[in-house]
Amino acid sequence: MAACACHPSYAWRMNDSVDPAAAAQQAARHPLFERLARLGYVANGILHATLGVLASVVATGGKAQADQSGAMRALSAQPFGVALLWICAIGALLLGLWSLAQLLLPGKKTRERLKLAGTGLVFLAAGFTFGRFGMGNPSDSEHTATSLSGELMKSLAGRAALVALGAVLLVMAGYYIYKGASRKFLDDLHRSSRREISWAVRYSGMIGYPAKGLVLGALGLLFIVATVQGDPEEAGGIDGALKAIRDQDHGSVALGAIAAGLISYALYLILRARYDRMD
Repeated sequence: MAACACHPSYAWRMNDSVDPAAAAQQAARHPLFERLARLGYVANGILHATLGVLASVVATGGKAQADQSGAMRALSAQPFGVALLWICAIGALLLGLWSLAQLLLPGKKTRERLKLAGTGLVFLAAGFTFGRFGMGNPSDSEHTATSLSGELMKSLAGRAALVALGAVLLVMAGYYIYKGASRKFLDDLHRSSRREISWAVRYSGMIGYPAKGLVLGALGLLFIVATVQGDPEEAGGIDGALKAIRDQDHGSVALGAIAAGLISYALYLILRARYDRMD
């Protein structure tokens, strides 16, 4: 006999149906997802620490590719480097996915959603890049930047886009410097009850944020100058920006200070993995 729609077992099956939106929101709120996503900050810290070491090599006259590709290549050359790259890839992808998952939650302001979307896309891209190097399929970010700049410089719209990109990087640089100098980054964190940890978080952020800002500012200026001069070779990415700083008067000293600042920023990011508010 066919089951009646009013039969209790039928009603139970109807009520037991899963709402995909509710399930997605529940997953986005899951504390395990949040804890695993924190690994993305560790991955970012490892990347910046390696970049800081490479920048110090450049500052002292050594040869190194001080950019994302150079940092990942240096990591892959270390013992267990490939395993480390895969750990970083997983961490960055998890943080990217967690950030995008937060967009599903109600009550988020437009500014929060834009920030989450930007963070999600940046970390997803970083995760895929870590994965490419882990698979032994590296890319050269300096060559990519130069090639893309060369293509864009062939048209008026492309040149305008490069200048706009440089301006955005300068604005970001100002924001990073302000956030470090004003200690606004502390608003993103849960305060630690341990004095030595609080001291490390505070001062690593105060030193690290401006250093990151100076790198972004130099990169932004490089894009603008390269576009004005019509020379894509000048738009060499972060490596080109750091070497441009080195080539100025007292540039080696300045670049050495930036290298130390990047390592300080890496320490802050690793501490942030533990104390970030994630809300």
